[in-house]
Amino acid sequence: MRTGSEHFLVTGAAGCIGAWVVRRLLDDGIPVTATDISEDLRRLQLISLGRDDVKPDFVPLDVTHAGDVAAVVRDRQITHIVHLAGLQVPFCAANPPLGALVNVVGTVNVFEAVRAAGRRVGLAYASSAAVYGINSPATDRVVSDDSPLRPDSHYGVYKTANEGTARIYSMTEGIGSIGLRPFVVYGPGRDQGLTSDPTMAMLAAAAKIPFRIKFGGSVLLTYAPDCARAFILAARAADGSGQAVSLNVPGRPIGVAALVDLIEEAAPESVGLISHESTPLEMPALITAPALEALLGPVPNCPLREGVQATISDFRNALAAGLLTPPAAEAPARVPLQDPAQVAG
Repeated sequence: MRTGSEHFLVTGAAGCIGAWVVRRLLDDGIPVTATDISEDLRRLQLISLGRDDVKPDFVPLDVTHAGDVAAVVRDRQITHIVHLAGLQVPFCAANPPLGALVNVVGTVNVFEAVRAAGRRVGLAYASSAAVYGINSPATDRVVSDDSPLRPDSHYGVYKTANEGTARIYSMTEGIGSIGLRPFVVYGPGRDQGLTSDPTMAMLAAAAKIPFRIKFGGSVLLTYAPDCARAFILAARAADGSGQAVSLNVPGRPIGVAALVDLIEEAAPESVGLISHESTPLEMPALITAPALEALLGPVPNCPLREGVQATISDFRNALAAGLLTPPAAEAPARVPLQDPAQVAG
């Protein structure tokens, strides 16, 4: 943990990973300015389990407004940025121009704010496993940090563009950055997109109601608090590096059937309530030789049994405190797969 004169800016702080980044920084006693176009911080309240002893400096911010982004970085003397603001897969598919404006132009505006600051600012930003695409030539759904990028969704294309943007700002302005590619993130606060189903199954188990995960096969799961810590470490490592790097976020591979077993082990009262489809989620499920720890040092990667138990315990507490309502029970009828690249939000 480093403090000193650090002051972090977190964009997209109302999202799952953003809320966890803010919570981790607050727990570490580090000043943080949280920004989002939405002022609904219910995910931060959820993972804080209602405690409001320490709150972030919150600023409503639309990252498509370049001047506003630059003003926050300048006026608050920001030293590190974790840039997570963006629209997820279904929103990009429904409105590609808006998706490009938020995901691509918004990211350019963050780099421009760093350039305009005229000083060192450590920058980590969210890329995505969607850059690989579901038609990746990778063998057995295994990818490495340097596997070919072949996005096949608007969202994946936008994230690939952001990695290119980072490379150009490194070449022309000497701005260092690290783009992290999460796969399937789980834990409290993960409640949007098809890949939120593992987390929703854990919530259903805590609430003792049926739920059907809409895919099968194997997935690479990363515990949300660990993913948040990786972003914090990446922002520090990027400070003054001058290099643009894009890396996969480590996780734990598991078959969906085995995940259901872990959920039932953590919540025996849910035995028989959680089920899943058989069609695999069409995205990489394994990564080889991730370089993240070589660059950042030790990165938390919670064993799945511990992460599932902790998530269900947190959900039980949140349900008891009235911070959550049980999810709607999923019918056992087959639900067609949607675009699977909703990996972080």
